[in-house]
Amino acid sequence: MILIPPGFNRQGGEGSDASGLIASIKYALTADAPFDTTNLCFRMLGGGLVIEGRVNAPGGDEFIRRVAEDIAGADRVLVRVSSPRFRQ
Repeated sequence: MILIPPGFNRQGGEGSDASGLIASIKYALTADAPFDTTNLCFRMLGGGLVIEGRVNAPGGDEFIRRVAEDIAGADRVLVRVSSPRFRQ
C-alpha cells in the first residue's frame, strides 16, 4: 500500500492537515496490521503525533511505530503502546 501523507505545516498545521495525517495512519494500520487496532488513541501534540493504547500482538508497538514513521516522519511520532514481548 502506498499512502501520500497530507501536507502538514510543522508550526502546528491546519486542523484538516492534522486530521488527514491521523486518518492516513489509522487507515494504514487498519489495512495492514495483523492484529486489532481498535484500542489505539491518536492525537496531535504541537507538531507531533501521539499514539497510545494496547495491542495483544507481540511486537505490535514496533509495527505501529514503523507504519506511523513511514507516513509522518520519525521525528514527529511518539508511540506509547504496550504489547506483550513474547507469545505464551
